[in-house]
Amino acid sequence: MRIGPGRGRVRASGGGAARRRVAPAVWAALVAVGVAVPVWALWQAPEWVHHGAWRVTSLVAALGAASLLVLTYLLPSRFRPLTGYLGVERLLRSHRALALVAVGLVLLHVLAVVLRPGIGLAVLDLRTAPPRVWAASTATLALTGLAVFGLTRRRRRPRYEGWRLAHVVLANVAVLATALHVLWLEDLTRFPEARVWFVALGGLMLGALAFRWLWRPLRSLRNRYVVDEVRRASPTAVTLVLHATGHRGVPFRPGQFAWLKIGTSPFVFEEHPFTIASPSTEPWRKEFMIKGIGDFSELVAGLRPGRKVFLDGPHGAFTLDGLRSDRFVFIAGGVGITPMLSMLRTLAARGDRRPVLLVVAGRTADELLHRTDGEHLREQLDLRIVEILEEPPQDWDGEVGRFTEEVLERALPRRRGRDVVDVFVCGPGPMVAAATRIVSDRGIPSKHIHTELFDVV
Repeated sequence: MRIGPGRGRVRASGGGAARRRVAPAVWAALVAVGVAVPVWALWQAPEWVHHGAWRVTSLVAALGAASLLVLTYLLPSRFRPLTGYLGVERLLRSHRALALVAVGLVLLHVLAVVLRPGIGLAVLDLRTAPPRVWAASTATLALTGLAVFGLTRRRRRPRYEGWRLAHVVLANVAVLATALHVLWLEDLTRFPEARVWFVALGGLMLGALAFRWLWRPLRSLRNRYVVDEVRRASPTAVTLVLHATGHRGVPFRPGQFAWLKIGTSPFVFEEHPFTIASPSTEPWRKEFMIKGIGDFSELVAGLRPGRKVFLDGPHGAFTLDGLRSDRFVFIAGGVGITPMLSMLRTLAARGDRRPVLLVVAGRTADELLHRTDGEHLREQLDLRIVEILEEPPQDWDGEVGRFTEEVLERALPRRRGRDVVDVFVCGPGPMVAAATRIVSDRGIPSKHIHTELFDVV
């Protein structure tokens, strides 16, 4: 059964602009609590636990590392309060930062154990080591591997599927080995305060596992979609149009994204994130523009109408919903136009006539994906479009060259009195950084500059 506009419109979820501003402070407070509570638990322990500076150092580092590992594990578990209000870009930065700090604390813990009187380097001899040392060594190696892979990923540019598989396996090995080390050592669970804390951390971990790998796939199974159409958006990209089946569609905010799974079940491991390009006023219909950059893109291009697919989403805080703006500036590079298309189409569907400037940069004209309905949007919106090409055709009358400060300066409107201007920037990292700096120099407050990077999520 397919449900669409004939069954009535479904309201999209609210913007939650205030909650998006508060979310980073709430998350910082949770991190602070995650570090402070185990230190407090250690302080409440019997006097014999505090004997020796290196012993205390090793315990503090171990407790802090365990807490940060759990928080690091929770971040990519796709809790929508995190992905929808904290934002994926900030979530990824927090994930990496917490992971690196946790690895540093683990290494400090190992160093403190080695330097404790009477132990020394013999504790690292695995030939005669008990199981708890093997578990600790396994966890340390897995965490180190995660840190190395994360820090070198941009230089190595591995395939997304292989990188994600290695990341998930190493993360689960690290967490399981850490749990076994704590249980077998019994040093951190002898006093009640620390024991309660570790039980709480274990409960959070099990809950995150069940939520991520069981509940979310089951939800995708209930809210499945079928393929309506696959068409060429350009020589380098395809448009995938999906329609809800058996439900009225999952509401989303313009600019959000979802993970797409192609298979007989939502429990398949392979999935890829794509931004929803359709208007949020039609939640029963999801449209994606997918650039041809790998095997998965070719698989999408070969889909036939009627094929069932599964979506995990929506996620992300890159949206104009909830903002009290007088005008908007959208700056996109390449396929970074897709969240802007959703926002533009939503504004048009809502009859919103606030002025919009769209600046689009690409290498060739084939990468200007907004042209599929650009003229139609101009008729419905107060929209001005500035196009920048590195390799323009002979009859080109737009901007030529790379995305530069001079080009953006010519395109940006001058502020009118107290007009509130919200700027959205999406694309490759260098372009996002350059555009953010330029609009900041023009006096746009940081709270009105919204960015989204192309990255692994």
